[in-house]
Amino acid sequence: MQTTNPFDLILSKLDQLQTTVNGLADTAQNPPKKSIIDPERLLDLTEAAEIVRRPVGTVRYYIHHRNLPATKIGKGYLVKLRDLLAWVDKFQKHEEKPDPMVRMLENRKRYKKT
Repeated sequence: MQTTNPFDLILSKLDQLQTTVNGLADTAQNPPKKSIIDPERLLDLTEAAEIVRRPVGTVRYYIHHRNLPATKIGKGYLVKLRDLLAWVDKFQKHEEKPDPMVRMLENRKRYKKT
């Protein structure tokens, strides 16, 4: 009667586990890249939030209060990629602020004691 070594079974299971972990690590290091080539592509709120790097609730706020162009479909919104990128460019240009020192000096001149 032949008995098998229980450690051989454990070692074989550990080898299987190690190969699975290595495969998962390889896929985590090289995730599949999403292409955003088509400017007419419709994005849902989660995809739009990923592009502008904001939470979904913030993107919804932008739609309601900052005129982000979107189409309401049912209970959700869809945004064209082209419109989203144009809105971001317009918003960034509009938000450029002057140097704070210039504003401080203007206020000193304006409210100077006489």
